[in-house]
Amino acid sequence: MHYISRIFLLPLLFLFGVTSAMAEGFYAGAGFNATHIEDEEQGISFEDDSLGWRLLAGYDFSNNFGIEGSYINSGEAKDDVLGTNVTAELSAFTLSVVGLLPLGEDAQLFGKVGYYNGEAEVTVLGFTLDEDEDGLTVGVGFRLWDPSGKFAVRLGI
Repeated sequence: MHYISRIFLLPLLFLFGVTSAMAEGFYAGAGFNATHIEDEEQGISFEDDSLGWRLLAGYDFSNNFGIEGSYINSGEAKDDVLGTNVTAELSAFTLSVVGLLPLGEDAQLFGKVGYYNGEAEVTVLGFTLDEDEDGLTVGVGFRLWDPSGKFAVRLGI
């Protein structure tokens, strides 16, 4: 199972999505992420990129502070390992505290730190191995609101 846990710690998630302000301070959105999974154990390596998706919701208490929760799915990564097809898929729930730095009226830099609870699934020869893991999550990014303040585009890692 050591193989699975190391895969889960390595992905770098990028989010590009649209958020919508629902009520003052509340927002929700969806986005796409690219995940790179790479692992090597005893000279055997697995490496692939996958496209996945993310749902998120949050609340900004002020111009500088908020909270955010999300569900992230990495999509399916595939590789040929010693002539055998291997697939890996990662998913996680997150809850984070968000620090915001306004850059004028419509733009913000953000940083966040929080907790994730995730699952890694690796399938080899029809057998699926699952491993749950939790821990610290961190991220930074940029959010640009449209002039009406109802929609935003985000880019983050």
